[in-house]
Amino acid sequence: MKFCMSLETDKKFLLKSTLYNFLGTLLKAVAPALTFVLARIFGKEEFGIFVSTQLLMFTLSRVAALGLDRGLHWFLPQNSINNRPLHLGFNESLSYSLVTSILVFAVLFICAMLGLHKYSESLAVLSSAELSLYVLSIVPLSILHILGGAAEGMRKPHYKIFITDCATYALAPLISIALYFAKVPNALPAGFLISNVLGCLIYIPPIKKIFPSSIRFFKNKVPKELLIYSIPRGFSDVVGSILLRIDLWLVLLLLGPAEAGVYAIMVTISTGLRTIRQSYTPILLPVVAGMNKERLNTDLKPVFSYCVNIVTLIQLIIGFFIVLFPDKILMIAGKDFIVQPETLGILLFSHLLGGFFLLSSTVLNGIGKSLYTLKMDIASLCVAFLASYFLIPIFGLPGAALSTLAFVLLQAVWNNVYIFKLHLRLYSKKIIPYAIWSIFLLVVYIFLPSFSPSFLQKIIFYVVILCGLAFTQVLIKSSK
Repeated sequence: MKFCMSLETDKKFLLKSTLYNFLGTLLKAVAPALTFVLARIFGKEEFGIFVSTQLLMFTLSRVAALGLDRGLHWFLPQNSINNRPLHLGFNESLSYSLVTSILVFAVLFICAMLGLHKYSESLAVLSSAELSLYVLSIVPLSILHILGGAAEGMRKPHYKIFITDCATYALAPLISIALYFAKVPNALPAGFLISNVLGCLIYIPPIKKIFPSSIRFFKNKVPKELLIYSIPRGFSDVVGSILLRIDLWLVLLLLGPAEAGVYAIMVTISTGLRTIRQSYTPILLPVVAGMNKERLNTDLKPVFSYCVNIVTLIQLIIGFFIVLFPDKILMIAGKDFIVQPETLGILLFSHLLGGFFLLSSTVLNGIGKSLYTLKMDIASLCVAFLASYFLIPIFGLPGAALSTLAFVLLQAVWNNVYIFKLHLRLYSKKIIPYAIWSIFLLVVYIFLPSFSPSFLQKIIFYVVILCGLAFTQVLIKSSK
């Protein structure tokens, strides 16, 4: 299975992956609905412990994977360019992840049996058996990371979208509910464990199709090149996770839980725009990684600009809906959450800016600059912390949003200056129309309250905007 590397092939892959992303997003909506059912059945205290412990196990599984899942995004496409065996890096990463996850499980299992978790206030309510089921989940979770990373690296992102992101998340609450009514003890951790094991089993047929050669454990060491690339990516995952939450944590610390609740709702609403960009990372990265130096000079610009246009188009569709109907969206939480609404505008603008300029991080990771992106993430975390610490007491919630804007601007400028120094060109003239649309969205957000349009007028205006965006897309496609 060797890729035919060409601009036309890349564009077809990007278009198909966009459709998979859209369908996957719709399917992902099932899991939150089932999660709400879990909360009703098990109660808020037990459910809260489940969510917190589940996130902890997910983080520990990331540690066990050591970024090798991210590394496979970049390394596997490079095999074809460098005439290496197509599967090189996959078996080795899978073996490493299996060993380290088992070691992590063994250590935590011993701690659980000795009752050491009782010293932690958040884990003290768990029995040793419950905690053991949770920590055992680290093993299949780590394997899922590697299998998903391999699928994305081999240009099969739909396997990860439908298996890891959709199937396992939907199966976990379903199995837990079934075990609960069957009166099986420890239904929540058992359902979580079983769903991840089933996810690994579901992966077997597609992985065998991608890698016809048999899976062999412990045959070779992880290639040095892959390891050097993966370790910074693994640390970047941890830093990036903190970076996305630092503003909310500081709002909680400096302003209190009520303001943190309001800000959390606004972050949740605006995060839809950021998620669109992030969903393109595993799609764009293997395309860039599969380009040799000649293709980076000729094909990178149209491929990158195509992704920016698609990401921004989807962001604008969502963004205009949020700007026109914020009251309907906030009604889900209640009227008490309509506080300092300018905060939402700053967050929306930050994520639109990120849609244009932060896909450049994916390009840098695609050409092997993982250590650079780690340094950038650490610097961004420092900027976000300092900005939040000083701006939140002065401006309140808008100060927290401004801290997000601050690190987005830092990354946008830093990335693109560095890319310019590498003599790479990313942006074509085709992104200009959507840049104008983004400015128009900001203008609508600022001046719309002054006109106080009716609900019907907003609907008509939104339909007109959708038609305008569709017409813009047709013009861009027809232009040479």
